[in-house]
Amino acid sequence: MMELNEKQFISGFNSGYLLAEYEPQILTVLLKNTQTVNSYLSGMSCEKKEYELLQSKGHLNELNQIRQKTRDKKDRDRH
Repeated sequence: MMELNEKQFISGFNSGYLLAEYEPQILTVLLKNTQTVNSYLSGMSCEKKEYELLQSKGHLNELNQIRQKTRDKKDRDRH
């Protein structure tokens, strides 16, 4: 079992955010093709998952806003 190095994990987490934001394909390939697991790569992997989760939530919020606007418009049109 790998011992977690907090500073390396945080550094990897921060790097993972930048890559997820600007170069997601590179991050995916890097994590997929790396055999060694260490605190830095664990941080990158955790941030990738976190970033993707936040992106999904953001898309759901956008869809909900569109649905609400559509409902509001239909309600106005009925009156």
